[in-house]
Amino acid sequence: MINEGNQISDILNSLGGAQRNIVNQNSRIDKDSFLKLLFTQLKYQDFESSVDYKDLLSQLSILAQIEQSMNVSRQIQELAKSVTRMNFLSASAILGKNAFVDGDALSVSGGVPESLPAFSIDIPVNRVIVKIKAQGGLTVRTIELNNVPAGKHFVSWDGKNDAGNTVQEGEYTFEVQAYDSFGNKFAPSKLVYGKIDSITLEGTSVKFGMGKTKFEFEKVTEVKE
Repeated sequence: MINEGNQISDILNSLGGAQRNIVNQNSRIDKDSFLKLLFTQLKYQDFESSVDYKDLLSQLSILAQIEQSMNVSRQIQELAKSVTRMNFLSASAILGKNAFVDGDALSVSGGVPESLPAFSIDIPVNRVIVKIKAQGGLTVRTIELNNVPAGKHFVSWDGKNDAGNTVQEGEYTFEVQAYDSFGNKFAPSKLVYGKIDSITLEGTSVKFGMGKTKFEFEKVTEVKE
């Protein structure tokens, strides 16, 4: 017969670490293993020996809290899945429409841009300069706009460089600089404008595509009819 009354308390004392890692499937001891070990100790426990039952009951309450935490964790995971499904259905409603999206990633396929550089300004400006860059930072095209009102604007680009040649197929980025009526330079918010042609569900993230470029659903700032 096992005569060590403090063994149960020693086991329960390990719950602090288990509680912190309860959602980690690789924890050293999971709930089922712990209960099996606890009941084994109770089976062979000599209850005539000295046991701190107040401490034992207190630590057993920790087990109840862990069980509750596990249930809450499962509920949160299910809620996250539900929210993701609702976002996916909402995103499906804008399939085939044009939209402004936070970002600066562009793509060209077959000599045709699949999305366009865009920007947002809060005040009218005298001049806006847009520089489209290939991978590595090389500027392939510079486009200048004059007397631009406040609001969101996209920049027409034919997929050609400054020499008039069609750029290579691939990914591009862009920079935007604006100059107000006093000649002060500032950087407007960069956007991408294009047609949403695909919606995908990747884990708990909903993403949509403008050609080969993927964006998170949360980055949509405006949808155009």
